[in-house]
Amino acid sequence: MTQSPAARSGLRVGNIVVSVAGEPVACTTAVQRIMVEDAIGRRLEITVWRNGALVDVIAVLRELTDA
Repeated sequence: MTQSPAARSGLRVGNIVVSVAGEPVACTTAVQRIMVEDAIGRRLEITVWRNGALVDVIAVLRELTDA
């Protein structure tokens, strides 16, 4: 995962996504819905629970590739 868009944005294995673009999420389907509905290249703030604390990271939406 070290070269994935998620890793480049600062997400780590074990993070629990709490909100995306200020919208609370309860499941991976909600995260996927928010990202699919947004524009490639847009920066999204993602709040995760990591090591007992909330952490904000910025992710840039990229086109999905097979690589």
